[in-house]
Amino acid sequence: MYGHRWLVPALLAVVLLPGCQASQSRRAALAANEPRLSAAGDPAPSVVQAPPPKTVTVVDRHPLLSKPREYYDSSGNNQFVKVAAATVVGVPAGIVGELKQIVVGHPPEPTY
Repeated sequence: MYGHRWLVPALLAVVLLPGCQASQSRRAALAANEPRLSAAGDPAPSVVQAPPPKTVTVVDRHPLLSKPREYYDSSGNNQFVKVAAATVVGVPAGIVGELKQIVVGHPPEPTY
């Protein structure tokens, strides 16, 4: 047991010494990440339009109705696989989601 006296100082050195290796200050790192100022001859930057917000319907508020639709939409191109995924996986997932919503008290955030 006395042969491991070096273990505690070695662990402290490993934990404390690597933190002193910063080459730049935080301000220099933040200034390097900022975009450059535009010159007088540069064209105006384009502005991207945000898509219109989607309205929340009754189907979106109830997992019993929305989960089968999610599994149907994300199951590929085979019609049989889509129906099977929505029925076998989506309906039980919707029931669990409804029970969770009853306990929590509010619907989960929409995924899209």
